[in-house]
This record gives sequence, C-alpha cells and structure tokens, in this order.
Amino acid sequence: MNKKKFKILFVISFFLFSVFLAGCTTTEERDTMSEPFNSHLTLLVSLPEKSLQDITFDLSAVNIVADDGTVREVMARPQRLNSYGMKGRQVFLAEKTLPDGRYRKLQLIVKDASVRKKGRVTRLALPAEGIEVNIDVFLKRNQGATIFLNWNVDASLHEGYLFKPGFTVKSQIPELSSMLIYVTNEGSNSVSVINRQSGKIAATVMVGKRPRGIATSTGGEYLKVYVANSGSNSISVIDPTSNKIENEIPIRFGTAPEAIAVGRVSSGKDLLFVANYASDTVSVVDATTYRELEKINVGRGPIAIAVDPPVERLTGTMS
Repeated sequence: MNKKKFKILFVISFFLFSVFLAGCTTTEERDTMSEPFNSHLTLLVSLPEKSLQDITFDLSAVNIVADDGTVREVMARPQRLNSYGMKGRQVFLAEKTLPDGRYRKLQLIVKDASVRKKGRVTRLALPAEGIEVNIDVFLKRNQGATIFLNWNVDASLHEGYLFKPGFTVKSQIPELSSMLIYVTNEGSNSVSVINRQSGKIAATVMVGKRPRGIATSTGGEYLKVYVANSGSNSISVIDPTSNKIENEIPIRFGTAPEAIAVGRVSSGKDLLFVANYASDTVSVVDATTYRELEKINVGRGPIAIAVDPPVERLTGTMS
C-alpha cells in the first residue's frame, strides 16, 4: 500500500516539475518561438502603361528559393492580373517575414492564363517546367527589402498559345526624399515609402514593433525620419537618402511611445518630443546625440503631439 502511494506521489511530483520547467522559458525564448524570422520582404509587380496583348492570368502562389535551395512560400492568396484592366498600376502581391540570407529565385505558380482577341477569349498553355524569375536579394537581420517585378506583357505570349510571362526585376533606386511619403504599418512593423508623384511604393523599411507616430527633421544638412515604435519602446531613425535604419533610440523614461514631433531650439539643435501613452509622459530626446534628456508628466494617455517652432510652446492631445 505504501509503495503504491509512493509511486502515485512520485508521478504527481514529476508531472508538476515538468509543467514548472515548461513554464520557465525566458522571454527571449518565447519571442524566438513566436517570431522565428527577423527579415521582412515585400513583393510588388508593375504593369506597363501600354501593351498590345490583353492577357489575364491567375497567380495562385509565389515561392522564394534561398541560396541553399530551401523553398519558402511568400504568397498564398490567389491574385488575378490583367494587362488591360491594370495597365500602369503597381500591384501588391505579398509581404512575409523570412530568415536572413541570400535568395536567388522566385517560383510563380500560375493556375490559368488566357488572351482576349477581337472579343474572343482563348485559354493559353502553361510551360511544363514552371515559371521562375531570377533574383539576387540579401535579407539582413531586422531589415526589410522590396522586390519590384516589371511584367513585360508583349513578351509573355509565345507561338500564339504558350504563356511564359516575361518579368524583370527592378532594383530599388534611391529617390529624392522631397518626393517621398512615409507611412507607418502597425500590423507589419514596417514603414512604406511612397513616391507621391506616381503613387507607387518606392521602398519598405522594417522598424520596431507596432510603429505609430512619424516625423521628419526640421531641416539642416542631413534629413532624418523618426518613427515611434509603441510595441518596442523605441524610436527608429531612417536615412531618407537610402531608406535604411540608421539608429534605434530606446525610450527609458516612458512607455508605449505613440506620437512624435520635432522642434528646433534657438541654438539650432533639433529636439524630439515623444508622447508616451502608457506612462502619461513626454520624453525629450536630443536628435544629435540620441540621448533622452528629460521626462515631462502630462495628462492621461497622450496620443498626439505638435510643436510650435521655435520650441517655446508644446501642444499635446490626451485620450
């Protein structure tokens, strides 16, 4: 009887110990399990302004092939592309977090293709070997990259019946910062850079977690774009000449930075004013040294902030 009780107690003790160990994973381990990949890829396709052929095809998936041959899916939601109905447009295909490293190919899974001529629609044959596009993209840790595909519609029809879409990869060319619009994407931890003349995405920049507010420097020799990351308690500094992250400023005197504004003091120095929603404070940061200078207690839940240059008055909005 005693031996039986001892066995039962041992089993219970072992079970509780196992549960305890399972629950003792560190925050870092949990973050790794929930977010195994750290690089962000955006895939876009541009259609020409004019084409001789009226071609439609259904893209059911897109895979990307790494340098070591590993294949990963980047697009699983089907997309229908039409050369006439979408002419001159830039179409968003997918965005995906991926492991760091070099990638060499895109595999396009096309389900169906057709061409319209003189009001008559004819189905097209698809190549038996599949459709691949050569790329050369290196993804760095905690950074984003954008692949721009240009579809050459008139080079996609072979022998009148075979659909082999002609795609070229456009490299990301830096554009004049004065022509760009920066938009925070809270759900994908990124910033979209949009050419305000063409309305097309010029780049995607990976920033901290849950980016919210955004502001630009007041002028000077070097322009900067500042992003308030509510989820990672930091400010990302973007260089608009390259659309790369230049620095990451931790916010230590506040929690959940929601909004940001830039003001210039009489000495000519820029200061960052950061509204911290969860701690009911405003952090003042030196934009040159990136040091957090002081904390200002404000009302409950600040969600917006603005400066009236020169910095003599500070206006905030509470929730």
